[in-house]
Amino acid sequence: MISYAPTIISSSLKYITIKNSELRWSKLNRLFQCTPRLEYLSTTVTSVIDDNYISSSLSTLTKWNLETFSKFNTSNTNVFFQNMSNLCYLKVILHFQLIDGHQWKQIIRNYLPKLKIFRLKTNKTIRLDDNIEERANALINSFRDSFWIDEHKWFVRCLILSRFLRLFTHSYRLKYYETRCDSWKSTCPYDDYQKFQYDMVRTCFHEFLEKFALSHIHLPNIKYLDIKFPINDQFWSNIPSLNRLDLLRISSHADTFQSQLQALLNRAPHLRRLHISQDASLPLQRSLFIYTHRSIFLLDLHECYHYFNEEECLTLSRSPLGIQCEALFIQLNNRQSIISLVRNMINLRALNIYWNDDKVFQHSQQTNNNDRNQNEKKQVLDELVQWLKDELPSTYLISADPHYTHDISIWI
Repeated sequence: MISYAPTIISSSLKYITIKNSELRWSKLNRLFQCTPRLEYLSTTVTSVIDDNYISSSLSTLTKWNLETFSKFNTSNTNVFFQNMSNLCYLKVILHFQLIDGHQWKQIIRNYLPKLKIFRLKTNKTIRLDDNIEERANALINSFRDSFWIDEHKWFVRCLILSRFLRLFTHSYRLKYYETRCDSWKSTCPYDDYQKFQYDMVRTCFHEFLEKFALSHIHLPNIKYLDIKFPINDQFWSNIPSLNRLDLLRISSHADTFQSQLQALLNRAPHLRRLHISQDASLPLQRSLFIYTHRSIFLLDLHECYHYFNEEECLTLSRSPLGIQCEALFIQLNNRQSIISLVRNMINLRALNIYWNDDKVFQHSQQTNNNDRNQNEKKQVLDELVQWLKDELPSTYLISADPHYTHDISIWI
């Protein structure tokens, strides 16, 4: 958990996250004693060492995330939860271990009277000499009594894939690849595997839609969408809602699709990040300066394959998306274009530039000395960074990426 037990008491520390650690139960006492106002605890545990744990008061803790990649003695679990009477949220991920519904019911009923949200995912590979169907039935049946079904309405699902068994509460969101199974069980009488599987999909690429453009596929919870225009009515049948969409990548932008893209933006009220790419043979598409959306803060134009000149940068800064943009990725090869963006984009906080000096580029095409080319490009970037530091306020953080000889970042 931590390499040493804390010795200083903090009267202000309320949130603690600990990742990839060894858990010694006895060290929890010292941690809790030194954080008397702890409200949120998140722990990712790689190994558990069962030693003596003496229950201590932890009445301030209201939310706990626990993930463990190691088996542990479940008798310690009861002792551990004894003084968490104000816990309202509990998320548990157990790899390689199963704790059934009877044990969880005893813990929650006896020690966690205020628990409102319970999220559980547990996985285990079952031995070849063990009947996996019987194990799965016994496990899911332990979550079928009135405590789970009627009192709390905490339903669980159980999936079997070969010798692998996975059980999780309905409130737990899986990755799409985790939903594959040979057998499916659920404590909810109205559950449907196909609907559940589609509901779990968060990422969708246009290749998927082209391959599975069937009317029975509905993906209502997409957060990342890679789309290629034009789109047809079947698209809206497959993706009926964009209310959860956070990142949109357009891989075929052109002025002829302006109305379709704007219609898509209008149906994605929580969109935050927009990536636009276009065919390298096309000139800069002017519709880029017309689109409107109220919540986009990141605009990625790296793949427009166009070096914006100073006039285009000024137009971008005055466009609806440019005015509200806080993070911009763009290709430039003119120093004054950088200054134009920084001075005119009023909400800009981060600027990432793919830079290509024409003279260096042309020279690199004429020589086969890769080391020399890389050194020349690095020198050009270093000179540009210094020039920007001289031109811009000293409060700006400006740096060249040490791994990519084209990238410059400016934090405002």
